[in-house]
Amino acid sequence: MEGPVYTEMVNNLLRPLVEAKDCQLIRQNVFHALPNTANTLIGRAAHIAVLDSELFLEKFFLVAGLNYFK
Repeated sequence: MEGPVYTEMVNNLLRPLVEAKDCQLIRQNVFHALPNTANTLIGRAAHIAVLDSELFLEKFFLVAGLNYFK
């Protein structure tokens, strides 16, 4: 459950993208094997895992992401 300020912020960020005729949003789900820690519980570990893994980012953009930047 999100509060009104959070909802307004998300709407303000996404509205221009959703209303753009030539824009398509695509969600990519990524799963990492992470240890059970407080960072994992709050979701911080997943964000850090993506940013810390240069190999993951390189492979992701070469395999999945490159098609979206042509």
